[in-house]
Amino acid sequence: MIKQLLRADPFKIFHIVFGYIIVFALWWGYLLFSKNESVYREKVELQGIMFSKSNPGEDFKSTAEYGVIHSKYKRQCLMILLEGSVFIVLMIAGLLRVRKVFKREIELAQQQKNFLLSITHELKSPLSTIKLSLQTLVKRKLEEEQQARMIGGSLDDLQRLEGLVDNILFAAKMEQEQHGFSMDAINIAEIVCKVCERISTNKKGVEVQVLAPAQLIATGDLLGFTSVVMNLVENAIKYSPEKSIVRVSLQSINSNVVLRVSDNGIGIPDEEKSKIFNKFYRVGNENTRTTKGTGLGLYIVKKYIEIFDGSIEVYNNQPCGTTFEIKLPAERKMTNF
Repeated sequence: MIKQLLRADPFKIFHIVFGYIIVFALWWGYLLFSKNESVYREKVELQGIMFSKSNPGEDFKSTAEYGVIHSKYKRQCLMILLEGSVFIVLMIAGLLRVRKVFKREIELAQQQKNFLLSITHELKSPLSTIKLSLQTLVKRKLEEEQQARMIGGSLDDLQRLEGLVDNILFAAKMEQEQHGFSMDAINIAEIVCKVCERISTNKKGVEVQVLAPAQLIATGDLLGFTSVVMNLVENAIKYSPEKSIVRVSLQSINSNVVLRVSDNGIGIPDEEKSKIFNKFYRVGNENTRTTKGTGLGLYIVKKYIEIFDGSIEVYNNQPCGTTFEIKLPAERKMTNF
């Protein structure tokens, strides 16, 4: 029985304990009321008998002594009621807080577990492909076209591995007190165009349309901003249907750099929008999800934007899909970096 209980859902156990504590507190409150009532009745009965012996024919309840006893009884009832109510309210509030923290820790542990599973797959898959391609090139004499195709596929897998490793390193870097981001004048328009050109060729046939000026200088970190753009565009492609369009726009508005990335994909439910920037979090059910990823991309984007005093918003695209909008100050004086 105990083993079965330990194997049960932790929340089920918590709710059982929660209910037991509340019932136990109410039971003790009932016992205190009963005890107070019993003491009151015994005292009234005893004092009434003594009063009747010394004052025959008179009613004890009309005396001042009875009034004192009754008043004390009422005060004790009120004290039990108030203190018991405060105790129960504080206990419920504390238990609910514990439940919230407990739930968050379980979700974080599950997300970390999913991250380890996904990162293992994300690393193993391209490595296996590269290994197979190299073994084929070594053992067989292939035509130049076949060799070029296999080498190109291997380079794509290496690029994918490089991006994955960069994300992990960036996530670790951002959690340190000294982030080490540089403060340089960078041409973010050139970065956006290069990133989009680099990933415009994809297996889903998604077209990446870029609308940006030839030059837009802002203060930032070259590698950091490149990672931000890369994660946003790759994320848009990942959740877009085949042969669709991802639109990327960049402009300067009121001394702010505004970057928008819009797709026509499945969209993000409103209840998920506040969670997608959490570390390891991925939209949807982990058991039925088909898209690849580690849950670090949007976390990195959010942290970079916060470090550089910017803002990020996510809203529904029309007629379907999602739009991410980033605003960064064109000039910023960074300290403690």
